[in-house]
Amino acid sequence: MRFLMVTTFYPPYNFGGDGYFVQQLSRDLVKAGHEVEVVHCTNAYRIKAGEPPPSPPHDDGVRVHSLASALGSLSPILTQQTGRPFLKRRALNRVFARGFDVINYHNISLIGGPAVLAMGDATKVYTLHEHWWVCPTHVLWRYTGELCVTPTCLRCCLAQRTPPQPWRLQERWRARCLAKVDALLAPSHFTADRHRAWMETADVDVPLEVLPEYAPPFVESSERPADVPERYFLYVGRLSREKGVGTLLEAFAKRPNYPVVVIGDGPMADELRSSANANANVQWLGRVPRERLGAYYRHASALVFPSAGAETFGLTAVEALSCGTPVIATAAGGIVDVVTPDVGFIFAGVDALLSTLDRVWGNPDEARRLGSQGRRKYLESYTPATYLARYLDAVSRAAGRRRCSTEAYTKTT
Repeated sequence: MRFLMVTTFYPPYNFGGDGYFVQQLSRDLVKAGHEVEVVHCTNAYRIKAGEPPPSPPHDDGVRVHSLASALGSLSPILTQQTGRPFLKRRALNRVFARGFDVINYHNISLIGGPAVLAMGDATKVYTLHEHWWVCPTHVLWRYTGELCVTPTCLRCCLAQRTPPQPWRLQERWRARCLAKVDALLAPSHFTADRHRAWMETADVDVPLEVLPEYAPPFVESSERPADVPERYFLYVGRLSREKGVGTLLEAFAKRPNYPVVVIGDGPMADELRSSANANANVQWLGRVPRERLGAYYRHASALVFPSAGAETFGLTAVEALSCGTPVIATAAGGIVDVVTPDVGFIFAGVDALLSTLDRVWGNPDEARRLGSQGRRKYLESYTPATYLARYLDAVSRAAGRRRCSTEAYTKTT
């Protein structure tokens, strides 16, 4: 089949995990014998980060359309404000006109907004990598510093310096846009429930399936990285408020004998490092290339996942399980689908985290047992082969519904 991936970010023009996921899925589809093209917006990346870091060329068989408007940052700003791809419409139409069997929308926030869902003629699926459709700040994280239950969107936008989006008030228009999609794919039950609730309010019914995401296996290595201690806990992720890194540092300040290795970067990196200067047990490694990351997972006593926001899935937890490492996590949205009692621990608050750290540190045999079970869970549920089979099944069901809908419309007209 011929696939088109529609996404705001795509490496090297990329923030977060959704762009890397699209890249990996595209490559895996090509390996399976399909044709894949990707269209993304370079202006959306440049508006925040300027030019992307140098990236080596990859002959991976994926054709990439990198859209760039002559008006620069005005293009994604207009899309963010209007929910429509004004300055990219012609370029997008040229890509869509190339003819595809499947159009898979991913992060569409700055590539075209809701209106892009109506473009193109093919089986359409929309993968919900984040909560953008139901939350203008994408993360369901309230300005009060807690998970969003009752929306206060304007105050949250102002607090998080996100320009308010007037088009979000046009619920009927948004519902019509979403109705153009043949299937929604949610990576967790939490994410699925939040989007079902919105559809019920907006009186639109799009088939929605829970399709857990996946992590490619890391390169096998038995050697412990030279820059870490013999035993340590691990954090991998963005250094931002909603990721709960403050809770992590507070806990390890009370357990100075437990080393913790922090991998990642983000808007709070400098602030967090300065606040942790007195904590000799905190080791900051910044960004680590994926080809080296597996060794850090594999030799950790446990991955600590302290997120306070609403995770759509929990990719780093799956990466830890793939390396046979247990996970200590908060009940942050979709992460509870991944971190079950047979592979790790769920905690709430610093005191609970401290007791769990003590348990893991004092019982390495239990940690190894949980890690071994986590590895089995990964092999059963989160491998590329497992995802691809489920994904193609979901696409096939969406195509069947589209054919039935088209035939029904033809008969009535």
